[in-house]
Amino acid sequence: MIIPGRLRALVVDDNAYARAISAASLKKLGVGDVVQADAGAAAILALMTEPFDVMLMDWYMPDVSGAGLMQVLRDPRFGAAQATPVILMTAYASRDNVVRARELGVNEVLVKPFTTDQLGIALGRILGQAAQAAADQSIFL
Repeated sequence: MIIPGRLRALVVDDNAYARAISAASLKKLGVGDVVQADAGAAAILALMTEPFDVMLMDWYMPDVSGAGLMQVLRDPRFGAAQATPVILMTAYASRDNVVRARELGVNEVLVKPFTTDQLGIALGRILGQAAQAAADQSIFL
């Protein structure tokens, strides 16, 4: 999978090591710009101020959980950022958590620890979905 270098990613995790590993994996895959946020509130601020092509986020965070972050992000009042594709990174991929995440609009779920190859596959699916959505919209223009 070739990832365009112009992609911008936001990595949100309260664990600095998990953020660093995720950012390094994204860079290894060719993502050109990776921004890190250490909490859900910091992610909301980042999403309000600059566009991202994808967001990787943890589910359990102390200030604003992954569920809370998704509720804000997918709210139509949030603006253009509401369409940002999201990859959930979690060590707690229980059936309930995955179902809840999908209901809230998470696009992909990766179980920690994951490999760079697994992340690349998830990114490929998201990029494919985005390309298909853009093609579908152009049909109606």
